Amino acid sequence: MAFPCPLCGAMSRVRTSRMMSATSKEIYYNCSNDDCCHQYKTLEGDPRTLAQPIKGGMAIPLEQLRQLPGLATAPALALTTGQGRIRHTVLK
Repeated sequence: MAFPCPLCGAMSRVRTSRMMSATSKEIYYNCSNDDCCHQYKTLEGDPRTLAQPIKGGMAIPLEQLRQLPGLATAPALALTTGQGRIRHTVLK
């Protein structure tokens, strides 16, 4: 994945990334311009549904829902959809 450098406009490459929560990711970049060498990070999040799943989000079995590594202490999340957005609901 490439992203334009906010200083010089050259393409930057992803150095690393990490999941901040179930819906947000922090991405670290290095500028490919040798004269610039800018290092920066971006935050990716707030996913929006472009097309609903064929059978709807409620049809996904709980065993198949994505589990994020390193978040073992967090409660399990269930995927629900509505009004063009994906919502996560804490299961009890």
